[in-house]
Amino acid sequence: MDCSLGRLRRAARAFFFGKASPTGLGICRFVFYGVIFCVYADADFSSWTEVPETLWHPIFFFDFFRVPVFPDEVLRILGVTFRVSILFACLGLLTRPAAAFSFVAGCYLFGMQNSFAKTHHMESLLLLVFCVLCFSRCGDGFSLDAWFRRSWRRWPFGSLPEGKHPGYGWPVKLVRVLFALVFCAAGASKLRNSGLEWIASDHLAILLVSKALAGDRIDPPLVWVAFWLWTRPVLCSLLACATVFLELLAPLALVNGYVRAVVVPGLFLMMCGFWLVMGIPFPQWLAVFVFWIPWEGMLPSDGKEEPRSLRPDIVSKGS
Repeated sequence: MDCSLGRLRRAARAFFFGKASPTGLGICRFVFYGVIFCVYADADFSSWTEVPETLWHPIFFFDFFRVPVFPDEVLRILGVTFRVSILFACLGLLTRPAAAFSFVAGCYLFGMQNSFAKTHHMESLLLLVFCVLCFSRCGDGFSLDAWFRRSWRRWPFGSLPEGKHPGYGWPVKLVRVLFALVFCAAGASKLRNSGLEWIASDHLAILLVSKALAGDRIDPPLVWVAFWLWTRPVLCSLLACATVFLELLAPLALVNGYVRAVVVPGLFLMMCGFWLVMGIPFPQWLAVFVFWIPWEGMLPSDGKEEPRSLRPDIVSKGS
């Protein structure tokens, strides 16, 4: 039993704390926050004060702590500072406080939105990634903080990395784990609630046509595809089967490169299909796919070794 636990602990340590460069994590931070900034660049959170109170059904956090809806002026200021913090985090300027503020402000703003009438799941994974990045060292590479630190050693934000370090690997791996669990839960939910009928019936065909006619948040750019698929029930069943299998296999993409090469692009195309055919945009979720890009293999090696003072084996021997 102890031997099995030891192997499991070593496997988890090797998975999460493999050495990685700060530049790879920095590029993920830059692209992710950049997409999120574009998504919420013109968001008006103050308009939620105009929603009737009869539609107010607070989620657990808002209900338990009696969190109110702030006045429109407060929401307007909070929305502006929220977008500024996302922009700063994207550029890597004051990265740690900017990432922390975007997480805290996002919890309130998105929680408030989800307390009116219906709970959405667009921002669920987004907030989890916010939380991971605000505790990471994502500002050490590909950032203004790193540039200022090299130019002025007294700059208090960021650090000067001297090679690969486990501290730059675990945020990417943790985001991938959260990503895989969310999609796997979606696939399991389909089977738990509908069983194989979700695949074998005409449920997907009906869903495609209904969303194409009404749209969800936008008008579907390829609305004709939904009606074309409606006339091909076998193809709709195959697409439904592929959707469920891709979602259920998401955790295997964490440990197997061949599965990853099929599942991750497949999920990306699936999300794009929801957007183009059904008018259901998932830009927040599409931004998370940047953490699956193997930046380590694409970036030139700097040839630097990890600093001796930061190596886990040296630290453990010294302690």
